[in-house]
Amino acid sequence: MKYFKISLLLLLSLSHGTDYINFQVNVYNNPFQANIYINTMGNEPRYIAILDSQLSASWFVNSGQMGLDFKVSQEKLSYFNKPSQSWIIVNESMKEVDTLECANGYKADFHDIILSADGGYILQAYDTIYFNMSEIVIGGSLNAKITTLIIQEFDISDSLIFEWNAWDHLNITDYTNLNLTQEYISWMHGNSIDIDSDSNLIISNRRSSEIIKIHRTTGNVIWFLGGPNNQYTIQNDYLNGFSKQHDVSRINNGNIILFDNGNGHNPPISRALEYSLNETEMIAELIWDYSHPQEYVGLAMGSVQRLPNNNTIINWGTLNDRGTVITEVDYDKNIVLEIEYPLNVRCYKVRKDNWSFITNLIPGDTNLDDEINIFDLYNISDNIIHMDDSLELDLFHLYRFDLNKNRQIDLNDLQSIVSKLMEY
Repeated sequence: MKYFKISLLLLLSLSHGTDYINFQVNVYNNPFQANIYINTMGNEPRYIAILDSQLSASWFVNSGQMGLDFKVSQEKLSYFNKPSQSWIIVNESMKEVDTLECANGYKADFHDIILSADGGYILQAYDTIYFNMSEIVIGGSLNAKITTLIIQEFDISDSLIFEWNAWDHLNITDYTNLNLTQEYISWMHGNSIDIDSDSNLIISNRRSSEIIKIHRTTGNVIWFLGGPNNQYTIQNDYLNGFSKQHDVSRINNGNIILFDNGNGHNPPISRALEYSLNETEMIAELIWDYSHPQEYVGLAMGSVQRLPNNNTIINWGTLNDRGTVITEVDYDKNIVLEIEYPLNVRCYKVRKDNWSFITNLIPGDTNLDDEINIFDLYNISDNIIHMDDSLELDLFHLYRFDLNKNRQIDLNDLQSIVSKLMEY
């Protein structure tokens, strides 16, 4: 059989096996028992990974430019594929079941995706418009290039049912914090979307440190929290609000939680914040916050999640002079979990969830018969011969076939299968 005419000596001489990143566990003191879903960036290789409750990497792949915002969504996994600027949906059998894209010529952005309970989904994108700003701003450019935010909602049939363009619903001249006389105006930077308890949308505009609630049908602004358009009186917050925030969401108790990067605070400091909103009296009261004892400042990225036991898991974003740090605290602000990745390893978002694959997690079990055998050797050999190098590997093949985690199905993977067979 031609597939096996490869020297065993050659196979055994090849390198094999790549372990997951060697992160450090600083604290482990009865954290919420669930998996951690994480995508690491910065140093190569980059990984999508699931860490189990004991912090073992139970599942991970070398994801390359794929994997941003890796999380559980409506009982499936979702992640952003940067090369195609689309979202990939993965089922519990590790099979990619859908690819989600924006409509009307827009390219999806990686910052967030919402899968709704009815099978629809919400994406965001950016548009570039050219406008004579001298008509509305003294000294404005005659042909300013402006970045605006697009929100699109689709139904279960992938039909576009709602589109929101910031240019149509906001007044750029209200953004007095920006230099509106420049030729290029980076106006909007959307980095999170959430469906509010009344089914309207909450979006985060990091560029101007504002949270905007918009009507899900008309697109009209319901309120602004923070930024130049702020409509709320902020109470009990010693910094009087947030700066350059990420990851805004409504939590089960009716409050909102967010990661305050804190770039603009004096001095800068990052915090996890929980506000109670009185949307009638327009009062935002800070009722819980947490800043790290080492006074971390996450200049970019970062995330926060309130867990079912009222713990909070915080990804501190891009830190100077250290890698990603993930901290879980209880409501009394005691650290119950902290892990730290090596220098230059970055992470955009971290989530905990009890979701898991229903299939076995045996790398190399290509035919899913719960063991490594000659059929797996055949399948990997066949892929080496017939694989088109230009094709993007899916998560199933990256996990089952790419055993040495180099983003290729090659002789190293075949060698690993041979080594496993010789153990039996």
